[in-house]
Amino acid sequence: MTISQKTMTGAVGTSKDITVTVTPDGAPQDITVASDNEQIATVTKKSAGTYIVTIAGEGSADITFTAGTVSAALAVTATAAQ
Repeated sequence: MTISQKTMTGAVGTSKDITVTVTPDGAPQDITVASDNEQIATVTKKSAGTYIVTIAGEGSADITFTAGTVSAALAVTATAAQ
């Protein structure tokens, strides 16, 4: 599994699309996603393989994408709104 980036830094209110690719072809494509701190960062599915991460508060959080036994994490660092 690969994600389009491993870190995200931004101000409160910032959103970014994250692309998740599960390989090889034929591997389970059901992706579950979770934030370890939804007061800092939330994630919603936009379309197949694309998720929107939104910074909701100052601090840091990890977003974990999982397909079967494989996972990848996005480390989010949030600063005050500008």
